[in-house]
Amino acid sequence: MHFVLLATHDPEICPTANAATRDLMLKTAPHMLNLAQEAGVDIVAGPFVNREHMVVVVVRSDKAENVDRFLVEARLPHWNRVHVLPSMTMEEGLADIQAHTPIF
Repeated sequence: MHFVLLATHDPEICPTANAATRDLMLKTAPHMLNLAQEAGVDIVAGPFVNREHMVVVVVRSDKAENVDRFLVEARLPHWNRVHVLPSMTMEEGLADIQAHTPIF
């Protein structure tokens, strides 16, 4: 299953403005891929960062618990509000649509 991770933070905690967050990010970011693998998570895309104070990562795992473990080990919740969106590929979504009867 795919999960889209949207991690947002306030400007005051942003690694570009906050020394403690910057140190934490510089310490953990180089290990992100290994942390994911150890938790049973494959990083499909990202992490992407932007000027909107958001980190976006697309991951794949057979268990949501693995995604949670990865987030904790990567320490993203320490400085972000993380939204975990269980997601499907477009092909999976189309198959799901075809398998159901419309209600309207």
